Amino acid sequence: MRAFLAIAGFLIFVFATGLALYLLALGKFSGAEFTAFVVAFAVIGMVVGYAPEVQEISIVGNVVKLKEIKAEALKAIESLNKSRIEMLRVFLGLALKHGGGFGSETPVDPRARDIWPLFRLSKEYSCQKELKDELLLCVKILLASQLYSIKTRNRDARIVVSEVFLPPFELASIAFDETGIEEALAVRSPKPDNFKDEIRLALEEYSRLYEFKIELEAIK
Repeated sequence: MRAFLAIAGFLIFVFATGLALYLLALGKFSGAEFTAFVVAFAVIGMVVGYAPEVQEISIVGNVVKLKEIKAEALKAIESLNKSRIEMLRVFLGLALKHGGGFGSETPVDPRARDIWPLFRLSKEYSCQKELKDELLLCVKILLASQLYSIKTRNRDARIVVSEVFLPPFELASIAFDETGIEEALAVRSPKPDNFKDEIRLALEEYSRLYEFKIELEAIK
C-alpha cells in the first residue's frame, strides 16, 4: 500500500510538472506562476505519498487536519451502516406481513418476491451477522409456507409443516409420490392438471430457501 501511494504521488508530480512546462511554453504561465504551480503539486504529491503519516496540511494559510477529516468520514460511514441495518430490519418485518401467507394458492409464497431482494442486500451490505436472527425467522417462515404449498398438492403423511426442514432431495422423493398426489387431487374441485409442475416450482423455492438457511446458520 505504501509503495502504491509513493508511486501515485510521484506520478502526480511528474504529470503536473509536464503540464506546467507545456503551459509555460505556450505563454500561459509566468515564471512565478510556473513555480507556484509546481511547488503546489509537489506538496500534493508528498501528501499522497506519505498519506498515512500526514496529520495536517496548510493551504493558503488554512490548516486542514486530515486526521480529523478521516475520523469524521469513518463516523459517517459507521452511522450509514447502522442505518442500513435498521432499514433492512424494518423492511424484513414489513415484507413478511405483506400478502401471501399459508392461505395462498400459488406454488411459491408471494412474499418471497419482496424478501429475496432484502436477503441479497443484507449480503451486499455485509450485515448478515447483525441481522442473522431476523433473516433466519423470515427463511423459516417461508420454508414452512413452501411445505404447506407442497402439502396441499400431496397429502402424504410424511410431509409435515413444522420447523423440522428436510433436505430438498429427501423432500423431493416424497413430494412426487403418486399416491399422495392422487389423494390431494381427490379432494380438489375443480381438479387441476398441473399438480406436478406446481410441486416442482414449490420445491425449487424450498431448495433456494434451504440453502440460504444453511448459509445463515454457518455465520458466527
